[in-house]
Amino acid sequence: MLSYFPNLISPSSMESSDDEKDGNAEASLPKELGHSSESKQSKFVDDILKGSNESCLENFRMDKHTFFKLCDLLRTRGLLRHTNRIKIEEQLAIFMFIVGHNLRTRAVQELFRYSGETISRHFNNVLTAITTISLDFFQPPKSDVPPAIRVDPQFYPYFL
Repeated sequence: MLSYFPNLISPSSMESSDDEKDGNAEASLPKELGHSSESKQSKFVDDILKGSNESCLENFRMDKHTFFKLCDLLRTRGLLRHTNRIKIEEQLAIFMFIVGHNLRTRAVQELFRYSGETISRHFNNVLTAITTISLDFFQPPKSDVPPAIRVDPQFYPYFL
């Protein structure tokens, strides 16, 4: 599956200092959008995760229990790690928000208050992690076609 995504960042490149790359995101923001602390940067995610379960479902397309369980799974398998500026929960939130709302990275820059490069990098890191664990949770469809469908020309070419 990774062959379909040639521009993905490999897990080994996650070992490079994400923090160095995140360092200048604040400098490119207007003064009123600048941040002085990590708590301000992750306020949106923290508010959602401390709020109602419905809010988490609406924003990240999964309930809070599932969200935290997925974060823990990605952490324990060593597929994602905290950086100085972005926790695993926020990285997953960025990914789920983009995928769940069919948005481009540029559309979530202001909401999450990171540069486009930072959003894109963390999105790709989470995508790589999710594809790594995908076969543990999703099985390819079975190839045995029921005889009733196989012998009926109306259905066989379409329902395999």
